[in-house]
Amino acid sequence: MNTPLLILNFIIFAIVIISFIAKNVDYLTISLLSAFLSATITGIILNIEMEVFLIHIEWKAIIFIFFMSLITIIAVDSNILEYLTVKLFQLAKGQQRIFFISLILLTTVLAATINDVVVIIILAPVVIRICHILKIRSGTYLAGMTLCVKIGSIITPFASSENIIISTHFNLTTVYFIQNFWIVSFFLLFVSIFLMDRFILKKEPVVDPQQKKFMLELINKDVLVKNKKMFYFNSVAIVIIVFLFIILPELYLTAAISSLILILINRKFTKISLHKMLKDIEWDIIFFLISLYVIVGSILESGFGEIFNQIPFETINPLFLYFILLITISLMSAFVANTPTTLIFIPIIEALINSGFSPEILFTIFIFGIHLGGNMVPQGAAAHVTTLNIAERSGVSNLNYKRLLKVGFTLTIIQLLIILGFVYILVLLN
Repeated sequence: MNTPLLILNFIIFAIVIISFIAKNVDYLTISLLSAFLSATITGIILNIEMEVFLIHIEWKAIIFIFFMSLITIIAVDSNILEYLTVKLFQLAKGQQRIFFISLILLTTVLAATINDVVVIIILAPVVIRICHILKIRSGTYLAGMTLCVKIGSIITPFASSENIIISTHFNLTTVYFIQNFWIVSFFLLFVSIFLMDRFILKKEPVVDPQQKKFMLELINKDVLVKNKKMFYFNSVAIVIIVFLFIILPELYLTAAISSLILILINRKFTKISLHKMLKDIEWDIIFFLISLYVIVGSILESGFGEIFNQIPFETINPLFLYFILLITISLMSAFVANTPTTLIFIPIIEALINSGFSPEILFTIFIFGIHLGGNMVPQGAAAHVTTLNIAERSGVSNLNYKRLLKVGFTLTIIQLLIILGFVYILVLLN
């Protein structure tokens, strides 16, 4: 282990994280420059070829994220998300409680398939417009959506970049997620809905019956559908793709082939080629992730893994270690960022598995800690920042940083306590 080099690489890693969470900073340029510097310095000192750092990049995860972005663009262009929101309001017949619960369920399910930020960007303005016509405040509905969207990000290996990174590295399939995470995820969801319904929604004023009737007569979900053939085809196609993710092991290949077929068929309706769609890809996130892979690779090459070989894990109480690990991951996810926390903890989780600790418990702690920790403070998740920005631009009076912090922090503590209880049960069963 080269201690000075390891410290230097951690300083570079910290600089990248600070640039990522700071405002008005060109984090992408800083992260790329930091990656080249980290790899160059590490390569020269340790006499390592640059190709070694490319090996540290999980290219399967990068490919998966890229093609899932294309599928998301197609879903957004088809107005599928807006249609489902309006349809839900009609099915709820304007009943606030039913609409609130069904909206959260819809948001959670969509976040399990599509990027959570995209879900918020599409659904939040629709919810605000519905509430405006009903002459009620939309803050409670937006808070419920954004706090439960992270639960949706837990339940599939392709729901978020963090899940893609973890599932690709440890070869976790969709079936594995269903078997190990769904029961506790939906339990967390129903507890969260119950608490928000009982202590937040009930305090909201009741919608005037005449206003509700006016809204139901005014709203027309069919106006949202620009091309019905494309809408129905893409809706069915996305459902089929999700099913393929369940039955096929190589998720990145499934995403690649499915998205390219979708693009070819959709071009008949939209005349939009892959070349034009590439402009809408979030390249900054992809290159930021590649930079992090290189920097973390430099940290590993500097001897980060050797630290764990010196720790006598067998003398540590497993339950105590699991609890500390969950709290640490959650706090780092809240105050640092989800993706960097994921990458830095992968070698730690790997070392613990090699030391004989339960992979199932460690994966549970890892994934739930990453996502639930993001709910602790508004800046802990991009979806929360997006919701606050939309609320501010739209003049939503009952949702601000202070309220989202209060509700999110309280709810996260309860959720983490439930996970700690679940981990305790898993330890007893093992």
